[in-house]
Amino acid sequence: MKKILIIVAFLATSLFASMNWVGELEDAYDKAESGHKIVMVILTQKHCPACEYMENVVLKNDKVIKEFNKNFLAVKLDIHEDYVPLELKHFATPTIYFLDSDEKILKRINGYENEKDFIDELKKVKTKFQ
Repeated sequence: MKKILIIVAFLATSLFASMNWVGELEDAYDKAESGHKIVMVILTQKHCPACEYMENVVLKNDKVIKEFNKNFLAVKLDIHEDYVPLELKHFATPTIYFLDSDEKILKRINGYENEKDFIDELKKVKTKFQ
């Protein structure tokens, strides 16, 4: 019986695992500094198929979430509805920035990535941050 409960608890937590989302950019910088994490800002807009793919497929992938949550915090900004700092420029969406707690840009990704490539990018950014 204990084994069944442990398995059910494990499955429940893995089914509802999510990325470390932070509501406000300033909060993300504060949390990044205290937790030694990198801030990922994803610039999106409504009716963007590539944005929807990143949000609903890539960023909900268990392997991506596991790798992401080790070292990153995420903030989503809609380019039409939210304040986007001037240094975070975009040509198209999604545009993804990785920043340190001092707001220094570590990397920019234009467009979407598949799960494997995104995990590779996370590892490269983490290495650059160290």
